[in-house]
Formats: sequence, structure tokens, C-alpha cells
Amino acid sequence: MTRVLHANLMILIAAVSLCLGSPVTADESDKADHPSTSAQFRLASWWFTRHADKIAEIEAANDPKKNQSIELLMVGDSITNNFDKGGPGETVWREHFAPLNALNLGFGGDRTNHVLWRLDHLPPLKTSPKAAALMIGTNNICWGSDKPKQAADGVQAIAARLNKMYPEMKILVLGVFPRRQNLDHPHRKQIIELNSYLPNLLVDIPNVTYMDIGPKFLDDSGFLSKEMMPDTTHPSEKGHEIWANAIMPSLLEMMGK
Repeated sequence: MTRVLHANLMILIAAVSLCLGSPVTADESDKADHPSTSAQFRLASWWFTRHADKIAEIEAANDPKKNQSIELLMVGDSITNNFDKGGPGETVWREHFAPLNALNLGFGGDRTNHVLWRLDHLPPLKTSPKAAALMIGTNNICWGSDKPKQAADGVQAIAARLNKMYPEMKILVLGVFPRRQNLDHPHRKQIIELNSYLPNLLVDIPNVTYMDIGPKFLDDSGFLSKEMMPDTTHPSEKGHEIWANAIMPSLLEMMGK
């Protein structure tokens, strides 16, 4: 019942903010109408319920009586969401990320603009996380309506927002994972284009490192097998293991572990 009330309250707050509009700063005015960089909520009860759950996890971490902490933020869409209980990455999460006191901020179906809204509506952690890992953008393109450069701008906006939230936190931005089996598929081409923009877009944001681990899911010809991603989009358990192994050395270094 409490979770439902929290979700309903979040929906009401979102509706009010939509009616009133959000203030736009001078720095943001040139991108105010950009579909990938304008914060936007999703009017779905499950989405607000999950967001309320994340607020509760942060509140618990801020409560000294509960002896909990959040040291790592994992930010993204359904691909990150699949580390949760019942997802193909659950075992991998328990082995690799739970010991790092990670918070899963992956929401199925999210685009960059949805992540921006979620970050804007989270309470701050009293103790800054040591690191964040971000992988987002595939829903902006492919079946989405944004151009690859617009989606890349959205990734840049999220990295900048994370840095503003926690200036000392190290941020690992991952290239969007490959989709579809063959290299010549239009979705694959859009992702390759999106990722090509990221190094230059991220270079001036403090504490950000860019890494593209997409080739680790492919064979030598660029083919994406169903063993790696059964639906050619979401990694299998093996795919999650490859993901974790690829980024863990960088994350541990960033976190000073």
C-alpha cells in the first residue's frame, strides 16, 4: 500500500510539474526543445513505483541507524534493469555488483530524457558514491524517434548531470551495446554512429571515462549470436558476465578498491 501511495504521489508531482513547466537556465536554453536532453517522466504506475523504491533505497542509505551505503550507481534502461531479481543478470549482480554496494537505476524502456528526469527527482546521498556506470541511448534510436547525434547529446547531458550531482564521483560511460545479429542491420548502424560521437562529447566533463565493450559480444565478423543476446538486444546471463568482467577492473580502480 505504501509503495502505491508513493507512486501515486510521484505521478501527481509529475503532472503538476508538467503543467507549470520547468525553469530553463541560460546554459540549457539552446537545448530546451531537444528530445534527448529535455527531462521527461513516463506516465506509468510501475515506473513511478520503481522510482519510489529507489528513493526509499537512498533514504535507507542516508539513515545512520540502518548501516547501509551506496557506493556505485548503475544507470540505464532495461539492459541494466535486467540485473535485478528475476532477470538474466541477477546472479552476476550478486557476485560482482552487490559487494560494491551498487544501486540499480536501470528502468526498462527508458530513453535519455527519462533518465534525466529520474536523476532530477532523487534525494541526494549524504555520502557521495565513489563511481557510476552509465549505458543508455538504444531506446532513443532504433525503434525510437531520435537521431543518433541527438541520442549522443542525451548521453552527454546525463554524464554532465551525474558530475554536477556528485563532483568527486568517477563516471564510466559505456558505448551503447550492439543490437540485431548482423553488422549491416539499420539498428546496428545507428548505434555505431551514436557511439562515434561520444568520445568528443564527453571529453570535457570531469571524471568521465568512455569505454566501448560492444565488440566483446560479437564474433570476428561482427555477428551477434543468440547465445549472447537471445532477442538480439538484451544480454543473456553469459552476456551479463562478459559485461561485468569487462568493466570491473575500471570500476574497482575508480572506487579505490
